[in-house]
Amino acid sequence: MSMISTGQEIRIILADDHPIVSLALASSLSKIPGFNVVATAKSGLELISAIQDHSCDLIVTDFTMQADTADEDGLRLIQRLKRLYPAIPVVVFTMLTNSGILSELRQQGVAGVVGKNESTDVLVAVCLRALSETGTALSPGISKRLSHSDVTMGSAPQPKGLSPKELEVVRLFALGLSVTEIARRLNRSVATIGRQKQSAMRKLNIESNAELLRYADEQGFA
Repeated sequence: MSMISTGQEIRIILADDHPIVSLALASSLSKIPGFNVVATAKSGLELISAIQDHSCDLIVTDFTMQADTADEDGLRLIQRLKRLYPAIPVVVFTMLTNSGILSELRQQGVAGVVGKNESTDVLVAVCLRALSETGTALSPGISKRLSHSDVTMGSAPQPKGLSPKELEVVRLFALGLSVTEIARRLNRSVATIGRQKQSAMRKLNIESNAELLRYADEQGFA
């Protein structure tokens, strides 16, 4: 039986690095009967700390959160949340459009994925589904993106052959981080990051950094 059907209060922790977005989301979620936003965070590390300090039943987090210092976000954050708190559903609220990473989020077992270009009503609906259903609840926009990717063979190289680690390296490179900065953020060696970046470029048949950045922009890695 789900928490919704029992009438139990649903405690939510929300993470987004944009204060205005965070405030708006917290306000929208708090208006839902039975929903209570018990904490907000603006980075991956703050989110982990908030979960340690507050009991919660649902995590709603952005995928890409910038920080002044090396921090956890993206797939690394999702993997850590699933490892540390496997019983807490995670809903990802993101501008991300890359089908490879969206598919990986589903593989990681997140409870829901919603596009930031969709309304807060859609986010609320996905949160409700995440609390009452198994599997990954996809918003209409995300579902359409993944379905379109499954049936469309465009001229751009496809990301299906990239490993999750390679996807994450390309994503961070597209955000403007150097190989050294990526290594520091992901706690890997510079040589390892360099190999993963070169492997991704080889799989995508891309020969230059400029081409990789253009591809990442076209594929919605940021």
